[in-house]
Amino acid sequence: MIKMTQYLILQHPGHNRVYYNVAGELALAELQIAGSKFETPCRAVRLIEIAEIRYLSFEVESELSSNDIGVLSRLSFVFAIYKVLNIDGEECLKPIAIKDYAYVDAKISSLLKYPGKTNELFTKMMVNVALLSSNFNYDTNIQLLDPVAGRGTTLFEASVYGFNATGIEIESKSVHEATVFFKKFIQTERYKHQNDKRQISGNNKKEAIYVQEFEFAPTKEMFKIEELKRKLAYVNGSSQNVESYFKANTFHLIVGDLPYGIAHGNSSTHRSASITRNPSEMIEQCADGWFKVLKKGGVIVLAWNVFVAAKVKLEQILSSHGFEVLSEDPYANFEHMVDKSIKRDIIVARKI
Repeated sequence: MIKMTQYLILQHPGHNRVYYNVAGELALAELQIAGSKFETPCRAVRLIEIAEIRYLSFEVESELSSNDIGVLSRLSFVFAIYKVLNIDGEECLKPIAIKDYAYVDAKISSLLKYPGKTNELFTKMMVNVALLSSNFNYDTNIQLLDPVAGRGTTLFEASVYGFNATGIEIESKSVHEATVFFKKFIQTERYKHQNDKRQISGNNKKEAIYVQEFEFAPTKEMFKIEELKRKLAYVNGSSQNVESYFKANTFHLIVGDLPYGIAHGNSSTHRSASITRNPSEMIEQCADGWFKVLKKGGVIVLAWNVFVAAKVKLEQILSSHGFEVLSEDPYANFEHMVDKSIKRDIIVARKI
């Protein structure tokens, strides 16, 4: 019989107690997806309590590899990692060092405050689920697109991982606030950077669509080396027109938090006064373009309010546009209440 090694993860307390209380099952699902990427087979993934403190527990046939610890360190809920030891008949916890992976200081997403902001730990989870479900890994030079970027939380979380992040946002005010914030942040942190604004679509001034793009690196030396620099870009336009902004097969991941039908909205056409808050309508309008700009083996992860649209409807739309929807466990275990008017879930689909 193979002797298994047990590890425990202490969940990040975060700053939102409501999210912490519902996040145990989400963390369990995220860990199960991550475990499929381990070099060492991962088993018996579960939630346990020790002295009334909640942990995520799992077992492996041998000690975790350096790569496995690197994957664990990036998960949204990880606060501390322990290996369970048996010393003189007593179970003891040995701390395992978490790998420092941050390209940009992880505090960035918590600094920008505004009504309706999604918890950044949930956003981080979405980014992880997308990558871990794709044919790519954290060492790939990832290009991520947020098609409904708002004020940039997904882009900032992607930048922490060292991904190149691009957002599309219909509201010029949100684009302005996000780009001003990011520029101030990298200036304060003394990152070497440059930024420019250029037209990427439109035949005349009235139809012109612009992108604001930052190139940046933590040091001057890194900025001189092309493969060590990173980019963050913001397009003030409509996700429905994504094909006119970017070439086919540009992005490894698409991650977006769709309008909840409460305080947010998206426009079906750029600068249109007609606002739709129905995620199924938006996906129907945009799915063809998203499919084309996503690389083969890439993954799209979208969050939405279940009270506004049924999951089966969104799955049907994505499937009809060529995506392979991942609906088996643990992908079926992300639904949770945010408040009485919002029950949030995510849908995960791969370009095959």
